[in-house]
Amino acid sequence: MSELVLVAGVFVLAFVSAFVPLVSIELALVGAAATGPSGRLLVAQVLVAAAGQMVGKSCFFLGGRTAFARSTRRKKPRRSRSAQWLERLVARAAGQRAAAAVTVFVSAVTGLPPFAFVSALAGAWSLRLPSFFVLGLAGRSVRFAGVLLVPHVPGL
Repeated sequence: MSELVLVAGVFVLAFVSAFVPLVSIELALVGAAATGPSGRLLVAQVLVAAAGQMVGKSCFFLGGRTAFARSTRRKKPRRSRSAQWLERLVARAAGQRAAAAVTVFVSAVTGLPPFAFVSALAGAWSLRLPSFFVLGLAGRSVRFAGVLLVPHVPGL
């Protein structure tokens, strides 16, 4: 029962960390790995943390899809250079789904560019939600598995 509570807690913390940058799921996973639970429990924590993050980041994705769709329908007043640059970036990437998919995966693994930003842009890039979710889940799983290896690196 305590393992189930731990895994549920990881999910909730990961979901919250998707919205609040000050909440770090990575630190929670390192702490969990340092206590030495079983390998099976660590794998479950990685997958649940990735799923919790992706549920939260899917909200960014849907928000980005809605915001950029609305901005293209409105009559456009004169915009700043940064807004014009962002619109050109979104328009250029919308026609290149493979590049958008790679960007989502790389951002999910590395955090560069910030995954919250990429999540919102992915919605505007015409990437499908299931594709976004699977790519992000795979990337976040790789990231969190790497984080769990930190306590096992000799000399740290």
